[in-house]
Amino acid sequence: MADRETRDRVALLLRRAGFGASQQELERYVGLGVDGTLDELLHPERVDEDFDGLLANLSGHLIDLQNIEDVQTWWLYRMVRTRRPLTEKLTLFWHGHFAVSNAKVANPEAMHGHLATLREHGLGNARDLLMTVSRDPAMLVWLDGNTNRKNAPNENYGRELLELYTLGIGNYSEADVAASARAFTGWNLRERDFFFDKNQHDFGPKTFLGQTGPLDGGDIVDAVVGHPATAERLSRKLFTFFAYPNPDASILGSLVAAYMDSKYEISALLRAIFTSPAFYSDESRFGHIKSPVEYGVGAIRMLNGQARERGLINILRQMGQDILNPPNVAGWAGGKAWINPSTLLERFNLAARIASARGEANDGGLIEPKKILGDDVRVEDGATVITRLTDVLDLQLSPEARGALEAYVSQPLTYPPYLTAAPNPQQVAAATDARLRGTIHLALASTDFQIG
Repeated sequence: MADRETRDRVALLLRRAGFGASQQELERYVGLGVDGTLDELLHPERVDEDFDGLLANLSGHLIDLQNIEDVQTWWLYRMVRTRRPLTEKLTLFWHGHFAVSNAKVANPEAMHGHLATLREHGLGNARDLLMTVSRDPAMLVWLDGNTNRKNAPNENYGRELLELYTLGIGNYSEADVAASARAFTGWNLRERDFFFDKNQHDFGPKTFLGQTGPLDGGDIVDAVVGHPATAERLSRKLFTFFAYPNPDASILGSLVAAYMDSKYEISALLRAIFTSPAFYSDESRFGHIKSPVEYGVGAIRMLNGQARERGLINILRQMGQDILNPPNVAGWAGGKAWINPSTLLERFNLAARIASARGEANDGGLIEPKKILGDDVRVEDGATVITRLTDVLDLQLSPEARGALEAYVSQPLTYPPYLTAAPNPQQVAAATDARLRGTIHLALASTDFQIG
């Protein structure tokens, strides 16, 4: 594989299986090659990282896990700083899949614990993930598992497990929903931890997907996790999240086989996605609309920016993605639903905020154009500036957009109207910096950067 092709594939992989990478990070991964990069992403335990230790030092000082904005800030900090990008990206996927919201849970520390559950099990076995999520305190509150008792079964979790998390509509009956609810009776909370209350569990016979017996929640999970409909649903949803929507049957078939043959290992399914020719196709490269988190966190990572993550929370909310508060039990619709006149304006505003960040009190962070594009960059050479910037952002501009950006960057520098004499070197440097920041802003705001 040619060096350029390797670089392009690694950059795409890092953008989809993570949030993009700075040039320094990208060069390291390019040295590993596509296979080496994928291997490291799928084995995060091989990469040293101790956010838990850092959090222990910050708790009670800068981070209060009783405050939902602090929990959101901490997660965004991890996304921006992590050296295990697939772990955080997959946590984001599962968060949208299970769609637990603090709007109902009303317990920031439980939401932090829920994320920890998704992070720990999200790359492992699907059965282990479903079992752990079924016992998760935030989930038990979110879908009323803590009120599910043998004499008054609550169907909320049993229904969503089948409709949204595994089989999908059309692959189960209302009788299966009722049996599922009965099987999970007694899965409750005690002092904010999971507790099996045998006095509230229905030990009677139940029939679920044709299987009859004194089934409990573990039996329900076993029945759904290996079901062909679950395999197809998870394969389709993960491929859509990481590549593009509506994959054809041949693509899905290979992903389903990877899931089933591995006995439901999520990492095996992801490897099949990330080694699929479809993942590296033009349809993938140009058929994926970035979510607000992908857009914002990705821009910061690729520009090697220093961000004030707390300031991103409301911006992402205005862009349509309020992390830890999905809109409903189905999570975010994604795709074209991310873009409308209001959210697009918020993206442009975020692009301006990132591009203009000079490390001052209220600007939200810091980027340094000369460090991004090279100390030798000259605005007179618009073609070189744009080539370097598109490399940094892994951005494929349309000919019209490239031409417009080259014309913008290379036009004569502008100075304050009161300046009548020839500008001194400091004034030239300031004008050059402003022009480069303007160019970065326009690139981030371009239609082409919204996809990929």
